[in-house]
Amino acid sequence: MNKISINLLIIEDSAIIANAYKNILNEIENVTFNVSFAKNCDEAIHKIQRIKTQTVLLDLQLPISKNERFICGEDLGLLIRKESPDTKILVLTSITDQTRIQNVINEIHPEGFMIKSDIDGIDLKNAIIYTLKGRVYYSKTIEGYTRKTYANRITIDDFDRQILYHLSMGEKTKDLSNFIPLSTRAIEVRKTKLKTLLDTKNKENFNLVKEAKKLGFI
Repeated sequence: MNKISINLLIIEDSAIIANAYKNILNEIENVTFNVSFAKNCDEAIHKIQRIKTQTVLLDLQLPISKNERFICGEDLGLLIRKESPDTKILVLTSITDQTRIQNVINEIHPEGFMIKSDIDGIDLKNAIIYTLKGRVYYSKTIEGYTRKTYANRITIDDFDRQILYHLSMGEKTKDLSNFIPLSTRAIEVRKTKLKTLLDTKNKENFNLVKEAKKLGFI
């Protein structure tokens, strides 16, 4: 059987983990992976926009971009969907919060989603093979979460995350339009929505930020 060639980008801030992924990929028969690495949001943006990539292994917890526009892996996932809709995204993360996981599924629709502690090398190989065949692969924890129905699903977008991030850095609401391309009024409306979604009854920004951190949104 002729080998197929796949351009694959590993977005992971740990070099040890990234190289372990590459070694596992090299064990897959009949596929040659041309692997690139990115260890932070800025490197990932550069490669997403310049390299035609068929598959991405994406961590969610990454150093933010210098312009603070890309705060985490979710933002990169949205960029990938915009720049290259056919690229297969496999999320590998240590995050286990159900709300954040559901948010990633709703926003990015990854072809693979795995909790790092759920999987070994064989599981990762199977995940790659599944997605190459057009199937979706979830690790056991993700499968368990997706079986549950949520009466109120919480979905926040990149503007919401930026609002939460800058509030967590101590910025005042009236100054957020200096960092986010929205009017102060639009930001206030989003803040009100976030307080409702996150069930924050107190009006103080501190409590909104505290709840967002607890759920893993920042």
